[in-house]
Amino acid sequence: MKDLQEATEKICELKGELFAVQALLDAMLRVFPPEAISLIASEFEQASEIARVTLINHARVGESVVSSFDLHATNMASNLQQIQARG
Repeated sequence: MKDLQEATEKICELKGELFAVQALLDAMLRVFPPEAISLIASEFEQASEIARVTLINHARVGESVVSSFDLHATNMASNLQQIQARG
């Protein structure tokens, strides 16, 4: 049971860290000039496609990881579009 408790605590720690990184990224994107956001959006689209293919083809990556990646990549792309629309 101790291993399960430690695993749960580690997962919660990683989730907290992820949210902090997402907040930092969001803040950084809001201060970039509009032309930079367009370039970032384009580069992100390419990079996320490569990352997704890598995840799909990796033997040790489960479907839940790919699904989570898809969800968060879509959310990040949407955030970039919203920032672009404001610019």
